[in-house]
Amino acid sequence: MANTETKTFKISYEGSLFWLIFWLIFFFPIAFVLFLTAASFKANQTTYHMKYDGSRFWLGFWVLFFFPVAFILLIVNGLSITSETQ
Repeated sequence: MANTETKTFKISYEGSLFWLIFWLIFFFPIAFVLFLTAASFKANQTTYHMKYDGSRFWLGFWVLFFFPVAFILLIVNGLSITSETQ
């Protein structure tokens, strides 16, 4: 029998689940941006945390009214990705 290697990948959200579900129902792009700014990904033994360094309220506001400004905010304020190995 051949040895098989199992790889796991887990996604979690570190923000308010109420707002994420609310925006999933009413306007998906805001939910996507909120998820992008407070998500954690665990791949094998390493966990990656994504965090937006600016105001998530204004980011969501600009996604709602004129989404290219939201991408400018993401670029200017930055999206921090940190990793921790267990």
